[in-house]
Parts: sequence; C-alpha cells; structure tokens
Amino acid sequence: MSFFINIIISIFSIFRLFDPNLLKSKKLGDSFKETEIYEKGFSKHYKKYLSEKVIKFETERILALKKARNNAFICVPIMVLIPFVIPYIDWYSIFGENSFEIVFCILIFFYGLLSYFITNSMNLYQQTIKTEIFPNILNFFGEFQYNHETQKSAGSYEYSGLIPNYQRETSEDHIYGTYKGVTIDLFETELEERVRTKDRSYYKTVFKGIMVTLSMNKKFKAKTVVRKDSGVIGNWFTKKFSSLKNIKLEDPHFEKMFEVYSDDQVEARYLLTVTFMERLLELTSSFGSKSIECCFYNKELFMMIPIKKNMFEPGSIYEPEDFIDDSKNLLKELNLIFSIIDQLKLNMKINL
Repeated sequence: MSFFINIIISIFSIFRLFDPNLLKSKKLGDSFKETEIYEKGFSKHYKKYLSEKVIKFETERILALKKARNNAFICVPIMVLIPFVIPYIDWYSIFGENSFEIVFCILIFFYGLLSYFITNSMNLYQQTIKTEIFPNILNFFGEFQYNHETQKSAGSYEYSGLIPNYQRETSEDHIYGTYKGVTIDLFETELEERVRTKDRSYYKTVFKGIMVTLSMNKKFKAKTVVRKDSGVIGNWFTKKFSSLKNIKLEDPHFEKMFEVYSDDQVEARYLLTVTFMERLLELTSSFGSKSIECCFYNKELFMMIPIKKNMFEPGSIYEPEDFIDDSKNLLKELNLIFSIIDQLKLNMKINL
C-alpha cells in the first residue's frame, strides 16, 4: 500500500517540473536566525560549516531539476497516452479471469518505473544533502555520527518483548552520539506484517517510527517493560504468555495508558517513580503519540516511539537550497530526542 501511495505522490510532484520559474535560482539566505532556545549558538555554526556550501549545492539542485524536467518531457506524454491505449487491447484473452488485477499491477509497476526515471536525479541530489550536509548540522551537538543507511534491525531488540510480529523491515537514518553523558543510538524504521486473505496477500504497517537505546549509569538487575495498554483482552494475553509479572502503580492516568511488567517488583517501582511517570506522559504528548513503549534492561533504556511522518528528511528540492530549513528541521527533531534525556533525567545517577 505504501508503495502505491508513494507512486501517486511522485506522479503528482512531477507536474511541478513544468513550472517555467522552477530553474530560476532565487535569493538565498546568508545567515541563520535563531528563533528557538535549542538553536542558540547555531548561527555561528552555520556560518562556519554550512554557508560556504550553499552555492555549490544550489547549482547542483538546479542541474538535478533540469535533468528531471528533460526526462519528464519524454515520459509524461507516455504516461498520459497509456489510459487511452488500454481499452483497445483484449487483456482477457491474454491473462484470463484475473486480467483486471494483473493489468492494474503492470500499470502501477510501469508508472513507478517511469516516475523513478524522471525523479532519479532529484533523489540522488537529496541523498547528498543527507550524507554531506546532515553530519555538518549534527556536529553542532558534538561528536555525532549520521548514516543514511543502517545495519540496525528491530530483531536486535526482541529481548524487550515489544517488537510486533513482522516479515518486512525498512530502516534508515542511523544517528549515534552522546548528550549530557548519555549515549544515544537511534534509527528510523518501518515494520510490516504480511496479511493473507482468500483472494490476495498484502503488507500492513505494524510499526513506523524510531527505535532508541539510551545508556544508563547503572546495570539493572531485572527487566522492566512499559507497554501501551491493550485493553482487557490484549492485556490478558500479554500476561498469559509473558514470564514477567504485571506491576500495578499508583498513578491512575499512567495506568490508563500503560501496562508495566517486570521480574523484580522492587526495582520496577524504584525506576517508575511518580516523577518518571509524569515525565513519560509529557514525553508522549511531545511526540503526539499515545503508544510510546520502553524496556529497562542491562544498562540501557530501549524505546519505541511511533511517528507517522518520516524524520530526518531534507527540505523540498523545489525550494532554493540554503540549508536553513534543513537545519531548523533537524535541530527540532534532535531536540525531541534530547528531551527524552532531559525530561526523564537519564543523566542523573541511579543508586540501584
């Protein structure tokens, strides 16, 4: 389904290539204006590490759009003509009873291929933003590493008991670094489960968002899991098949949203103080999600944070490239991650 939606979005965006003013480079920003607290000091960083790259990347942006437009002049007429040709072909005699479904799939694939041919130069350009510019934004926070591709996998966190059943995983945007003495290791991922019906099979998304591990200053004796409340039946199944015991806490609002499981009740209650629960609820609100889940195990806090939109993406290629919007978006998204450490006070010593 997501593949189909991406193709539709790609096709609609292609028509912007015919804007007569598209290849005219507009006036670019030459300075970064700090408007948020977490941006303090970035204007100096921008001038040192990013401003000198603006002209080079703006030139490359125009070239990428020019190539995409030339490809569009070739492919768009074909895309327009295809619907008029289809009715004149006897598809039933070729494919039989399932001709409609087969032809539909062929059309989607063909349109996807043409869209890829048109937009490939644009996609390659935006990849260079992620690989060459994002690291220069991230180093504002210190020694942070960024890789667009990642070998990280949700399978590494099966121990948490939080990973849903899935058959397909798409992961990217691996960020690793240290903030206030806490090591952050995160990546963005989408997990899909294969669904089979009588007539067909398809993939549905069971998780889309970021997976984060945060180092703690003390090794935990037990495993404590905080998961979203799944209702009476869902919680019953979780209890039935989990070796961990359900821990009841005193905060009714927290209990309404989350279920806590642990194999050490004392440690679980020590970790999930009233203050911690309040901060986790605040954090949930910050991310606009009702289903943040986490697991304390060994020396790490592992968190699954569902997010509908893709994070860590460059701005639109249709806009002039001065890295200001890219910087603001990335700073905002990283600030959300840092807020986990700030709100949950993970840099404070835990005397277990």
